[in-house]
Amino acid sequence: MTLHGPASMPPPRGDHPEYDVVVQSFVQADRNLVGTRFPHAMRPGEAGELRACLGAAARACAYAVARVGDLDAQCRSNLAERELYSRPYLLDDENLAALRVDSAAWLAFNDTNHLSLRSALPGLALEAAWDLVSAADDQISACLGDRPWAFDTDMGYIMSEASRCGSGLSARITVHAPALVLSGLAETAFKRAMEAGFVVSGSYSSLAASGGSLFDLSLPYASRGPERDSLGRLSSAAKAIAEYERRARAELLSKSPWDILDTIGRAAGKAGGARLLSRDEATDICSGLRLGLACGVLEGLSLEDATDLWPGLRVKPSPSDASIGPSSQAGSEEPEAARRATSLRLAVAGLRLSQGYIDV
Repeated sequence: MTLHGPASMPPPRGDHPEYDVVVQSFVQADRNLVGTRFPHAMRPGEAGELRACLGAAARACAYAVARVGDLDAQCRSNLAERELYSRPYLLDDENLAALRVDSAAWLAFNDTNHLSLRSALPGLALEAAWDLVSAADDQISACLGDRPWAFDTDMGYIMSEASRCGSGLSARITVHAPALVLSGLAETAFKRAMEAGFVVSGSYSSLAASGGSLFDLSLPYASRGPERDSLGRLSSAAKAIAEYERRARAELLSKSPWDILDTIGRAAGKAGGARLLSRDEATDICSGLRLGLACGVLEGLSLEDATDLWPGLRVKPSPSDASIGPSSQAGSEEPEAARRATSLRLAVAGLRLSQGYIDV
């Protein structure tokens, strides 16, 4: 069985704000039902009853809902690689997955709290993502009828962790900052964000150790301000990082182009010629390709398609896709690293250097 929704699909092409740097905006709101034990303290049978209750409410609100154990391996891999659900969550066959069928919103049940309402959109779109989460909150709450969310006038929404009581809001933006890494300015730029109270995750010690130069900038766990105010502050920090990255690109291209052009050129060469690719190597190649497209050095591939290579190349293929590339003479199954390389070569078939960089 498969489960489909906008959240589980590649980003649509369009005008995504700050998309050359900001890959994705993610918003989550956690809720708990009044008079019900938190997930970690539930007695046998209670978790199943709560899942059934919340799952029925989700179905009534236009979500496609499925038991994790009923999903095929490729679908579970896709949900994990697109970071809709954690791997531990997807290892429990009794858990439910719920995707909104008409928007990029989804739900998790009995994770840390009773219900997590989530949304992710390409580019810097925190307010739009929050609108989806807020609407889902209202809809699910209405469907639950006489079972309200646990709320205190002083503490706000009650969470399983006392320090998280308040709005129940979590938010992060994912930025792609390879030029900051190459120029050695990443630590300075992200240090300013941390000094402003935001949480930064990702390694900026070197390009190879940076996981494709992807970094998450998140609200602090104890954030209790009004949701839109908190998201506005995070958006401002993201815009500042995006401007730092653009300046670093321009500086590298104008004053010291060899490093950045070599990074882009090697990525393009490996993408078109490699026959075996590990997950980590594919991650860095995709980073170089996206950098080249954002800088105008490469063309022939949309920024959305290049961005989707990150999760797309990690999803395990279905058995019917196991023979994408040439089979070995011995008839053995093609290794995953070879299938990944073949998929990447097909994806970048139209990629080329822009006119101004052909002879550079």
